[in-house]
Amino acid sequence: MGAVRLLFAVMAMVVIVSLRATAREREMNMVFYMHDNLNGTNVTSFTVAGFNGSSSDFGKFGTFIVMSDVVTKNPDSDSDSASGNIVGRAQGTYVNTNMVTGLDFFMAFTLIFQNKEYNGSTLELQGTDRFGQPQCEYAVVGGTGKFRFARGYAVVTTESNSGPNAVLKFNTTFLLP
Repeated sequence: MGAVRLLFAVMAMVVIVSLRATAREREMNMVFYMHDNLNGTNVTSFTVAGFNGSSSDFGKFGTFIVMSDVVTKNPDSDSDSASGNIVGRAQGTYVNTNMVTGLDFFMAFTLIFQNKEYNGSTLELQGTDRFGQPQCEYAVVGGTGKFRFARGYAVVTTESNSGPNAVLKFNTTFLLP
């Protein structure tokens, strides 16, 4: 009987500690826009590998792209930092992962904040962007600075596109300790 009481007491302590840890977490929500440009005058993403090397078509399976996209508060691509619209840059990679349609891209990138409030902090995101779908979700898998230990998700929609160039809207929700 004593062993049962001891086991019950230990289990109750674990639940209490777990609830206290959860209660200290705070939820944050951020909306931002990533401007991905594969062609034009302001190219921010480059094909670096694929079946035809760096001249591979981004819409073909196995094509690997490196990006350093401007991230803004509004869908406008105003890159004048004095305007206050610039949040930072999304730096990372994406690769075409769909052999049949060529419309799925696994993305992994770091959002490096350059604005006054979060300057130097980062969020790490990854997920599959399924072109042609109304929305997709990415995982927030970590962060640094003011976003250390972040975890959550981002609902991603295409705000606008022109050929291979697109503006993606990220409605991001994550927990911080």
